[in-house]
Amino acid sequence: MGAAGAIRRAAAGAADRACAGARGFRRALARFAPRPSAFAPAADAEAAAVRAVRNLRTFRFHYAVLQWALLLASLAPRHRASVVFLMAASKGLLVYGGLLKAFPNSALLRRLLDRRLVAAVFVALVLADIVAAGAVANLLTALSAGVPIIVLHASFRVRDDLEGPSADVAAENGKEDETAAVVEKKEDGDVEAGPTRRSMAAAPRSPK
Repeated sequence: MGAAGAIRRAAAGAADRACAGARGFRRALARFAPRPSAFAPAADAEAAAVRAVRNLRTFRFHYAVLQWALLLASLAPRHRASVVFLMAASKGLLVYGGLLKAFPNSALLRRLLDRRLVAAVFVALVLADIVAAGAVANLLTALSAGVPIIVLHASFRVRDDLEGPSADVAAENGKEDETAAVVEKKEDGDVEAGPTRRSMAAAPRSPK
């Protein structure tokens, strides 16, 4: 009974983790490409460049996952050992990210394992493995497939649903609310002062 209960609990935990992962994937996909109306050309080249830079910052994790998946897919048919090594390296990177999330204020962790240092070591390991496996052509193929998708997405993805109202819109709404409040206050003042004015007009004037 004890072994069966442990197996059921492990199966239930695995199912819960799988469901949570599926929900997270759906949310990430919905944020990355929610609907066709979320894509539109920019007004000019400068606006397109600004939008692309902002989207690269916002969706950098999505772009990295896309490029990583394309690289693993290109390596899978003939370089399975490289796929295993790269997946293990990515697991280590995820563990590092989990440590940073669990201990965000750890000065020791940030000094010993700086983000830039970890990223440089990870990229160096990936490139060294690809060169050692003779899979440079696979890397170039993955880049040629992923970079155009990333550039197009970063250039055409509209950010209206990712941000709150802009400062100009907020200021305009604030001005409208202030104007409405002033008008309402004035109207209330006129209503309160109306009977007083009429009573003063109706009152008899004293002879001088």
